[in-house]
Amino acid sequence: MKPLGSAAPAEALDARARMPRRRFLVGAGCTAVAALVGEGLRAALEERPLPAGSIDLARSALPAPGDALAVTLEPAGIEALVLNTTAVGLVAFDRRCPHLGCPVLWSRDHARLECPCHAAWFEAATGEVGGGPPPRGLTKLNIEVGSDGGIRVATRPVRA
Repeated sequence: MKPLGSAAPAEALDARARMPRRRFLVGAGCTAVAALVGEGLRAALEERPLPAGSIDLARSALPAPGDALAVTLEPAGIEALVLNTTAVGLVAFDRRCPHLGCPVLWSRDHARLECPCHAAWFEAATGEVGGGPPPRGLTKLNIEVGSDGGIRVATRPVRA
């Protein structure tokens, strides 16, 4: 009878419990490839300066309080959302979710921006992540108010 807690010699290990060298190397190789792909995706989605683009909106085209308007900034073709929040008034954000680039949508019921891809959401006034996997908030865009009450939305990021 063996005493409790004694280990069996290595030769006694079941051969099926050992991992063949080839399976180990394939698994290690797949893990390395997955890490490289993940790093490449992260680098592709990290915040970069947006190309130059802007749009002018007449006062009559602005969203009502608590509503949003999707616009495209030319010539860059950047999709943006202009929000008229009850907290801070007009704000604009690049519409791409920083997680995987899906277009965010305005949720009037929840008064926030939501990404349909992974249930992420962002604060309407600041664009900061409220929940979900994005690594950072939305890119805030510059809004300049004209003398006629209209606005120009531009891709120059505004940092708080």
